[in-house]
Amino acid sequence: MKKSIVLLAAGLTTGSLLLSGCSRDYTPAADASGEDIFKGACMECHEPIEGKENIYYELSSDELNINFFSKKVTSGSLLMPKFPNITADKLTAVSQYALDHAIKK
Repeated sequence: MKKSIVLLAAGLTTGSLLLSGCSRDYTPAADASGEDIFKGACMECHEPIEGKENIYYELSSDELNINFFSKKVTSGSLLMPKFPNITADKLTAVSQYALDHAIKK
């Protein structure tokens, strides 16, 4: 029983490191647009949905808003790291870009 718990804990730690492959230290350039930031920080993990050019997200209607994306960027989630260096107008720009490239499920 103890061996199972230790292996599970080790697997979770290893899995966490593998799942957070996007750079947390990304800092956008002063003149970066939302598209520039998305390409520099997000496309490492997010790809367009197959068969839907330039659409990266299919979300429920309550998630289709700029606040949803801003919170994801600043707080992260289970599989996504947070990006503390994307703030203020840069956070708004990348969040708007992501929203513009999302559709309702």
